Amino acid sequence: MATLPARIGKYDIRAQLGSGAMATVYQAYDPVIERTLAIKVVDKARLDESEADTILQRFRVEARAAGRLQHQNIVAVYDFGEEGNLVYIAMECVFGRPLTAYLQSEDFRGEPDKVCDILLQILSALQYSHAQGVVHRDIKPANIMVTREGSIKIADFGVARIESSQLTQTGDLIGTPSYMSPEQFAGETADARTDIYATSVVFYELLTRKRPFEGSNNAVIMHRVFTETPVAPSIVNPLLSDALDAVVLRGMAKDAQDRYKSAHDFGLAIKEAISIGLLKTATPAADKAVRSAPAANGEAAARAAPGTVGQRPAVAPLLPTPAAAPAKPVVLFVDDEARILTALHALFRQKYTVFTSDDPRQAVEMVKRLQVHVLVSDQRMPGMLGVELLREVKEISPKTVRILLTGYSDLASIVGSINDGEVWRFINKPWDTQDVQRIVADAVAIATEMPEVPAWQMPAKPRFEESILSLDPGNIVTPDLLRQYGERHWVAQARDIDEAITLLQEREVAVMVADMDSDPQEVKSLLHLLKRDYPQILTIAVTQTVDAEMLIELINEAQVHRFIGKPVGAAQLQQHVDAALNRYHTYKATPALAKAQSVETQKSAPVLKSGLMDRLRAIARFGAR
Repeated sequence: MATLPARIGKYDIRAQLGSGAMATVYQAYDPVIERTLAIKVVDKARLDESEADTILQRFRVEARAAGRLQHQNIVAVYDFGEEGNLVYIAMECVFGRPLTAYLQSEDFRGEPDKVCDILLQILSALQYSHAQGVVHRDIKPANIMVTREGSIKIADFGVARIESSQLTQTGDLIGTPSYMSPEQFAGETADARTDIYATSVVFYELLTRKRPFEGSNNAVIMHRVFTETPVAPSIVNPLLSDALDAVVLRGMAKDAQDRYKSAHDFGLAIKEAISIGLLKTATPAADKAVRSAPAANGEAAARAAPGTVGQRPAVAPLLPTPAAAPAKPVVLFVDDEARILTALHALFRQKYTVFTSDDPRQAVEMVKRLQVHVLVSDQRMPGMLGVELLREVKEISPKTVRILLTGYSDLASIVGSINDGEVWRFINKPWDTQDVQRIVADAVAIATEMPEVPAWQMPAKPRFEESILSLDPGNIVTPDLLRQYGERHWVAQARDIDEAITLLQEREVAVMVADMDSDPQEVKSLLHLLKRDYPQILTIAVTQTVDAEMLIELINEAQVHRFIGKPVGAAQLQQHVDAALNRYHTYKATPALAKAQSVETQKSAPVLKSGLMDRLRAIARFGAR
């Protein structure tokens, strides 16, 4: 995987959103005006010399074309620049999915009203762009974004024709074959009616889930475009009335003169068809209700309850409103697989108010609108990893108990979920139904009992009574701890477990930094027992040997607050110790909050000597139990 650039131009790079043969798109941040945006980047060094000039010219045309358009249904372009071999466009960051994703996962054949709403937004954007002298020339589902609020945004003007531009001359073949008009295949000049043709193809596809002209290769598609008349939508989709047949087919007329003269006229025809009636029979509201069967066991239940047409409780189509708080605790499941969400929804819907989403950004908005008690998120999802979602939710709603659902052991993700997302538990796929029910129930109990208090923030220069304990046989982290905290805290170093317990008995310890490498099992047992009996103490694990399974156990059985791999950086160490100290004071001010630090029973028996275990019961602490 390519290294993520730290900065392009004046923009800080946050994440990669996608990549294609010619360009890569990053999520970025403009620190000057504090705005999140997207940057589309072409690396000149990666281009074939014979195509480089044409590609770069089209890239500049895209910037010029979209840059002159300011419309609510068009992705806004803010900036264009070059830096070394990189040529980039800075544009609006649209949090949503392309229309292709909806064509793959949703069936609009029984909801032509929704299809017409999408089309009217597309046509509004095209009416505006055509009035500005810009013809898109590549309208297709992949270039139509649906925001998480349900609005349409047209993107990618990379092959647009600007009236003042001579870049694309007659004879060039521009577009995507399944959506190309006859004049495009003939290499003739494209105008507004070319976009109307492509929009009609998208219209047809949404209404029928089929393209009007398909074939095994471009030559077959081209032949059918020139010679065949598409089957009327109402014949392909028997749910439809014939009100839209003439509307759609006129938009795909082979002679451009026979199509609508403008996008505005096309929109008027759609509105007239809506007034006549789009379905042969009305669809009862009950047909849209969520339908699912109880899950029997984890992933097996998911396989038994696939997301069939009209049966998609998994993906919430609209964001919930905060008008009325749900009577039952709220659990939010986030996963990009509908079958997983279907199974989880069925498993928990009787006991909790369950929301589901296949879009992490939509999930963030849900957390902003609702009091979400428990969030269960998949790790690997398009657009945003689970650890990123956990991190955002932690900032928005600290009381939400966060659980990571994962089917693989990605070490970096596990570390990130501990250090950034402060995950409470890991649940592995395939899950055991009883285990996942117990874990979610425990999380709900913690979340519902947690009082509303602000997080404690450490003042600048006080001297504190509580201590920082370093279990550090190799003297790896203690020098940095003394240098950074020695003036404000009592910092102590223990060379072994016995000495660590002695120091715990003598002082009020807020944070323990533990080197795991001397005896991983013994140190893990200590951390487990410490957290079990004294949950307010925050622990930071340090190790050279990074093992995903061990880290998962450290969270589930010891609730380690942070994890640091060797070699230990001083800045990283300070960042994590600061976070732990702030959390300790939050717990000290409100001891009930420490309930969120509950741990699982150790899978293996504790390896500490019985005498050491007895001594743990007498350590110095607040809120003794």
